[in-house]
Amino acid sequence: MRLEDFKEKVFSYAKKKGFDECELRFSREREFGVVVSKQNIDNYNDADSLKVVFKGLKDSKAAFSSCEIVDEESVKFLVDSAYENFLVTDTLEEDSIYDGSGEYLRSLHFQDEFEKLPVKDKINFAKAMEQKAMALDKRIVMVMMSSYSHERYEVSIFNTKGVSLSESAGLGAAFLYLVASDGKKPKRGFKVRFGSRPDDIDQEKIAAEAVQEALSQLGAESIPSGKYRAILRRDVFSELFSAFMPIFSAESVQKGLSPLKGKLNSRIASEKLTVVDDPFFEKTPIKRSFDNEGVPTKRKSFIDQGVLTTYFHSLKSAKKDGVKPTGNVFTYKCVPLNVVVQPGQKSYEDLIRQLDRGVIITALDGLHSGVRTVSGEFSLSALGYYVENGVVLKPVEQITVSGNILEVLKNIEEVGADSDLVSGSAYFPSVLVENIDIAGSGS
Repeated sequence: MRLEDFKEKVFSYAKKKGFDECELRFSREREFGVVVSKQNIDNYNDADSLKVVFKGLKDSKAAFSSCEIVDEESVKFLVDSAYENFLVTDTLEEDSIYDGSGEYLRSLHFQDEFEKLPVKDKINFAKAMEQKAMALDKRIVMVMMSSYSHERYEVSIFNTKGVSLSESAGLGAAFLYLVASDGKKPKRGFKVRFGSRPDDIDQEKIAAEAVQEALSQLGAESIPSGKYRAILRRDVFSELFSAFMPIFSAESVQKGLSPLKGKLNSRIASEKLTVVDDPFFEKTPIKRSFDNEGVPTKRKSFIDQGVLTTYFHSLKSAKKDGVKPTGNVFTYKCVPLNVVVQPGQKSYEDLIRQLDRGVIITALDGLHSGVRTVSGEFSLSALGYYVENGVVLKPVEQITVSGNILEVLKNIEEVGADSDLVSGSAYFPSVLVENIDIAGSGS
């Protein structure tokens, strides 16, 4: 059944059922992935999927349902399921359906060059990346995983207030996870790269960086516990910051689940830190002109020279606070699409020289269990390097870094100029932090 016909049938039946307004969102996903180890395919995925989400509004309260098939039976199933949910749920807050106001940029459509590649070429890419890594140094004893993947999303939103939107987005990625050994304790190396086109993903660079990461950790040891000046390398800074992204959600703030409650328009970070949500950023693969509620997206700073300038609002949280929605509903949470930290003036090497004596944190473990977004506290296993007189002296392991994310942001002394795409939606530089707690081998 055509989406247009399906939409009309759902809206007609929903009106008869008693819904005041309703909305349909169609999300079609195309994904491919291959994982290679020892030149054998360990995992292979080549699939399409469709998800249809219905939102019905009655007496300013919303109810939801979903399905994966577009046919006559699904029309009745979606509406009836949502209505049943409405009847049995007594904690529904006031919600709304977007009226289409505001300025939309033209719909964005992903030119999928990954899909044009023969499957054999994608498999050979992963195999060749593994071979290149193994050939770079005899101390590389194993490639655990060599992967090549790409995804494409198509999103369409229709509602009874006249909104009719459709666009697509996508990206490709490759990662390498390997192990180095000098006959003592083995060390890992992991690197990942993202891109909008196959040419954006350089297998030789990924292999070289993963190998260097593993080799540089050979002979690592712990350091005494204490407070240290530290550089959070750009990928680590991105991981830590992203782990606390839910604290910027207005819904979390309203529920008392964020340490940012009451801090709007207050300084929460160093004045050297400016962080932008940019859904059109040229160097990130995913771009969107509207969010999953049909609200137009726009570029905006949410930390401006250390000052918190906005929370991220869905339709529901915006109605509750009497403000406009911000166009940030992309998953089940209200989050920025692309996070871009404005770079500083100093190179990574300049940051190391300014660090003088301290640590560089290059990897974090335990982000799913060691982060408490309600309080802002974290405690995470880490790897890195010890620095004296602005020179890297030795690799470091068996340490735990801990603190509060807001204190870390306030303690940023310098923001580096070494910005890079460190995930599919994050463009970050490294930062120099005045001090951070490290638990190591004793006092």
